Amino acid sequence: MSVFSSLCDDIVDFGTKNSNPRKNPVTKITPHHMAMVCDAVSCAKAHLKGNGASANYYIGNDGKICGGVSEDRRAWTSGTGNAKGSNDHMAITIEVSNSAKGDPWPISSAAYKSLVALCADLCRRYDITPHCDKTKNGTITEHYMFQATACPGPTLKNIIETGILERDILAKMGQEQSPASSDEPVNPSQMTDEEKIWDYLSSRIKNDIGTAGLIGNLYGESRFKPNNLQDGFEKRLGMNDAAYTEAINNGSYSRDRFIRDGAGYGLAQWTFWSRKENLYNHKGNKSIDDLYMQLDFIWWELKNGYKGVLQALQKATSIYDATKIVLEQYERPADQSESVCRTRAAYGQTYYDKYAKGIAPVQPSTDLPYVVRITADVLNVRKGPGTQYDVVRTVSKGEAFTIVDVSGNWGKLKSGAGWIDLSYTIRL
Repeated sequence: MSVFSSLCDDIVDFGTKNSNPRKNPVTKITPHHMAMVCDAVSCAKAHLKGNGASANYYIGNDGKICGGVSEDRRAWTSGTGNAKGSNDHMAITIEVSNSAKGDPWPISSAAYKSLVALCADLCRRYDITPHCDKTKNGTITEHYMFQATACPGPTLKNIIETGILERDILAKMGQEQSPASSDEPVNPSQMTDEEKIWDYLSSRIKNDIGTAGLIGNLYGESRFKPNNLQDGFEKRLGMNDAAYTEAINNGSYSRDRFIRDGAGYGLAQWTFWSRKENLYNHKGNKSIDDLYMQLDFIWWELKNGYKGVLQALQKATSIYDATKIVLEQYERPADQSESVCRTRAAYGQTYYDKYAKGIAPVQPSTDLPYVVRITADVLNVRKGPGTQYDVVRTVSKGEAFTIVDVSGNWGKLKSGAGWIDLSYTIRL
């Protein structure tokens, strides 16, 4: 009878194909990367169809886990041969999908969370203490230690060899074993506002990197204060945050005045009259500063008026890219400069580090080529990557170009015409 973790979403049972009976007890775990973006079942089926490779488990880009070779059998994953004492006879091997092709071969937050959960389950059942000492002797080993290969890729290699994976496995095991842990949801009354905001948005966006990009912008706009009145309007209107909010709620500051006063308000600092009108209508009988009402409204806007932004957040692999999309297409403040974007991306990284797990690049993703659209009315194309180079032509707002190389925040056009400042573009 085949042996698989209860965490499996699917099983493609290899039986005896591409495997051998184990000659050693399980004492190690060897994560690999697929070197492609793939779901777990498809990768398992591709291995099953062939005659040269297999793994005990497969984790897709969406985080789903598929069992392949039964745990009581040696999978053909690390190229270590069939001799007793070889790595694959001692290790459970795991193929993990990448979230994008090419260096640094990133992995999604969902895939990483599943890897941690699966490793914690294996360590508990086989009494393994997870540790990578960067040699074949560790309980977490890597493919390149046994063959001339770049596997498991820079991202996963960094996670393993810096101790991040070990730390998170131990944390997961401690969480599972703690008497205080529970499957019951946390009482919202015991959560801080930032915890409520993260919990609400991450559970809906289902990508912590995208969630971080949105939350970094919300913090930049309002410091997470749902009653925040835009700076400068307190003096103009003669009211502070609390007084303005109370006046709207009791009707002394009318609906029409609220909609048309031009003042930014709330978590997202809604300013344009039609968005403030929608916010007011959305509140119903609740206070205009009700946190969950405003979160519901953000989610309603993303699903109905900003579908492209939502899709970008759900697919984001870089906090910087997610931040830039929200800044330029959802928030649209007066200052959309590169410095503002990087500041908000840093805010997002802070909350990602606090509430999520995994590796999330804060810098622009560099998988090339990719397509950008110009957001400035007129943008210079220069001979080189910097303002010190001569202008060779200009391009206009709305035009799209393929970027084939990046230097700092400058992108080289595929046509060879020159370089543009990526601060004035959005990635498609």
